[in-house]
Amino acid sequence: MKSKIISFLLVFLVVGSFSLKAQQNTIFRVKAEGYYGWLLHYSEGNAIGGEVAMELPLLGNHNWEYTYNFPSVGFAVGLLNLDDPEYMRNSIHAVSYFHYPIVHTNAFALNLKWGSGLAGQIPMQGEEHDYFPLTGVLVGGLNMDIALSTHYGKPAAQWIITMGGNYMLLHNCNVTRKTKNTHLADVSLGLKYTPNVWPLPIKYPARSVKHILSLEAYATLGANQLEVADKYYPNGTLSVGAFMPISNAYRLGLTADGFYNGVYDGTQRTENIRYNFIEEDRLRNKIRAGISLANELTMDRAKVGLHVGVYCFDKIKVPKYNQNGEENYNLIENILYTKFVTRFFFTPKFFAVFEVKSHFWFHTVLEQKMRLLNVECASLGFGWAMPDFGNRIKNPFERISFKKEDKEELRITGSEK
Repeated sequence: MKSKIISFLLVFLVVGSFSLKAQQNTIFRVKAEGYYGWLLHYSEGNAIGGEVAMELPLLGNHNWEYTYNFPSVGFAVGLLNLDDPEYMRNSIHAVSYFHYPIVHTNAFALNLKWGSGLAGQIPMQGEEHDYFPLTGVLVGGLNMDIALSTHYGKPAAQWIITMGGNYMLLHNCNVTRKTKNTHLADVSLGLKYTPNVWPLPIKYPARSVKHILSLEAYATLGANQLEVADKYYPNGTLSVGAFMPISNAYRLGLTADGFYNGVYDGTQRTENIRYNFIEEDRLRNKIRAGISLANELTMDRAKVGLHVGVYCFDKIKVPKYNQNGEENYNLIENILYTKFVTRFFFTPKFFAVFEVKSHFWFHTVLEQKMRLLNVECASLGFGWAMPDFGNRIKNPFERISFKKEDKEELRITGSEK
């Protein structure tokens, strides 16, 4: 058991060290933080915990760092105790996160935080089973940094008080619709310390992103279930779209999407009976197609976006009532779909993609339903881009470089005091 935890943390720290090495600025911060929270949705009770983290302020090594107001990336390891022994009582988690400063001054920063990682249960004494199931973690929140001094380089300026509120989702990483998730909200309080405050980075203006049309296509594969007793069914996506940068941080696109999900094969389920109206194993029931509007944030080689689409081909129309005469929820699935898409570009043309397909789920407050999205499936794959599609004829000489860029131009100056 201990060896699994140690191996898990070592892998996480190695990934963090690579990111530190890649960041040319040597300034970093360490953080210790405690939090108190409340369990939401299926569970009731409280949560207490704490974490230690290392944060890297991004001060101008890449063009996108200017665009996002000099953000920070962090790598945290924490402990959590929940009043929910049915699922996970004591756990350890490792999360990488991103701080986007909405407000950024020498004395105060208001950061929008989001991140993800893994968690594992720590069995309590007396438990019959000794296992280490991995659990997915999603974190989002609003954090404040209050500096003890506004004079950069002074000892007091090395200390920062941090406080805020966060939302955390623990997902058991199953690919079935009948998953067990834990939601919690917390408030946090802690301290950050900057061991080194030299050299002071010199900030240059950011270069504007060219508004050039990009054509991109990708294919993904995955597996999913309707209930735990099911076998695994393949699913996948084929998507083609055109994207145009609107600003240095945001691009807008239009995509055509085709979906395959083998779970709609006419099998009659005993627990999840929502799709029992499908009685035949036909290909047309497993295929859907639509057109979506893509909204994406761009951060260096990564692009993260939410796509909202309308089905143009959908032969499985969920009826208003199921076989037991009960009203089916989320009938908007017959019309709309959403995709959460993350791309990472290895080269300007070749990229990896992770996609989560879902449907909006609206309920009234009186029904005390907190889920806004009903996840259908997730998949991984690869894609190919034509990043300068709209520029091939307009300026045929733009690819000719008359002057090489100075790699040291945006770097930090020497360590002279």
